[in-house]
Amino acid sequence: MPTSLSKLLAGASAVLVLLVAGVAGMTWWSDQAAHIRHEAEAATGGDIARAMPIMTANGCSGCHTISGVPGAQGQVGPRLDASLADRTFIGGGLANNPENLIRWIRSAREINPRTAMPSTRISEQQARDIAAYLYALK
Repeated sequence: MPTSLSKLLAGASAVLVLLVAGVAGMTWWSDQAAHIRHEAEAATGGDIARAMPIMTANGCSGCHTISGVPGAQGQVGPRLDASLADRTFIGGGLANNPENLIRWIRSAREINPRTAMPSTRISEQQARDIAAYLYALK
């Protein structure tokens, strides 16, 4: 009987260790995600929470596949996912930084008349919100 009890306790200990490790991992991931969101909002002056309705209302999902946006499976423009933050250039030749991304989102055809991306003419704040969302996709 003592052997069975020891095996049971050892198994319970292993489960407890796995549970604690899982909770710690989830907490770390949540903290990292919050930090990335905060950095993206600070860099762009945008609010991530407002971005999805703006992208949906302005047809972004018709041309782009956008991580986290339901139905955004467009194949015309580039994928807008975690790789965006690591790209050197956006819009074919602009340095990838928040101000250029905001300008591109608002006035792509003024920057490059040959682009397929339309000039959305959304407000600067709306473009900032979208830029924050996109940069937070790490």
